[in-house]
Amino acid sequence: MDIKLHQIEKITNNFSEDQRIGIGGYGEVYKGNYNGEEIAMKKLFNMQGIDDKEFTNEFRNLMKVKHQNIIRLIGYCYEIRHKHVEMKGELVFAKIIERVLCFEYMEGGSLAQKISDESCGLDWPARYKIIKGTCEGLNHLHNGRPNDHIYHLDLKPENILLDIHMMPIIADFGMSRLLASSKTHITQTLKGTLGYMPPEFIDKRRITKKYDVFGVGVIIIKIIAGTEGYTNCCEMSSPQHFIKDVHEKWKKRLQAMSKQDNTYTINTLAVQRCIELAVRCVEVDPANRPTIKEVVEELNILDADMKKLSLMGQTTYSSKVKYLDVDPALELRFPFELNKDISTCMQLTNNTNDFIAFNIRTNQMKYNARPSNGTIPPYSKLYITFTLLAQEKEPPYMWCQDMLFVRSTRLGMDPGDEIIDEFFENAMPSMVVDEVKLPIVYVV
Repeated sequence: MDIKLHQIEKITNNFSEDQRIGIGGYGEVYKGNYNGEEIAMKKLFNMQGIDDKEFTNEFRNLMKVKHQNIIRLIGYCYEIRHKHVEMKGELVFAKIIERVLCFEYMEGGSLAQKISDESCGLDWPARYKIIKGTCEGLNHLHNGRPNDHIYHLDLKPENILLDIHMMPIIADFGMSRLLASSKTHITQTLKGTLGYMPPEFIDKRRITKKYDVFGVGVIIIKIIAGTEGYTNCCEMSSPQHFIKDVHEKWKKRLQAMSKQDNTYTINTLAVQRCIELAVRCVEVDPANRPTIKEVVEELNILDADMKKLSLMGQTTYSSKVKYLDVDPALELRFPFELNKDISTCMQLTNNTNDFIAFNIRTNQMKYNARPSNGTIPPYSKLYITFTLLAQEKEPPYMWCQDMLFVRSTRLGMDPGDEIIDEFFENAMPSMVVDEVKLPIVYVV
């Protein structure tokens, strides 16, 4: 809607301090009621470099952007006034351009007000909801319209608003686009926010489609690890140390809250995947960062894996039963030869009417099992091939300090093999997991 300036002045009490709810890099924000709906009005500063025709056309285009994670632009005001002002001791008429953008009002404030470290603040489901929604909104800006890619260029927690249900809403993407040339990848005029701008922009003023990915990576790290999260990530000796540190802290918090069902397993999996993804987003070389489309695809895969884990934990059993028959049952034997890979076989038999998940491990790294995890359908058999990698020294006869572990549990359905290892790694106390231990014997 084209809202008249006198109407905006009326509902903001002539832009009074009482109605002002914020101030940003592009203008001051006021709250008011328009036609029975609470709206937020951003009165833009007088900024050079914005062409009047370009401004009008751009915001007509932005009004067409519709997504649940993108701020809804209700209307705008564009008026030119002539006022008497004093200049060099004389009264002259000056042309004053008033630009006001009107948006839906978000009761939850900004994400910047909600960020805290792992030990307090929002629980993990709320944080994950914000991460997923922010990425989906940004993906819509980048890819929602095939011939009109919108890059935010100033993505930060202050520009992510929250509704009463903690749904993230991306705001302030229009002004960034107006101030950055769409015809060149080099700019000298854009004013972003330090800490969220990628290295290639700081060093060379180069804008790529990975610009916003860097910003969203910093935001995800702060959502998971707190305001100092990105600083800690940069200061640690390696990204893997940072990932492990964050994951361990979250495991402690989640364990303290609940480990009575599969919620603990699902949430710890999501924490690890999200922090790993965020670290990839802040790679110094933009070529090593994923696109925002790839980020959303990975989060969708995570959603599917969490759903599988949830279904896997729905059926529990009160008594331990041997789920798999393991043959051989006493020991696993290898006919040993020096400097040669040696293979032997094992048979797993499922005599139940459920799918059985299994996971195979040894206490030494010199063995390979194929497959090492998976599921076995009801009343079925599976053969496992074990390989002892070539050894340069001959062990004592009947050596049996190495051990083989076969873990198994019943499933209500087949979840697929790709998350079985993670499932066993974080097995829930409510689940029954059988474990068979076999000594590994060399026959020399």
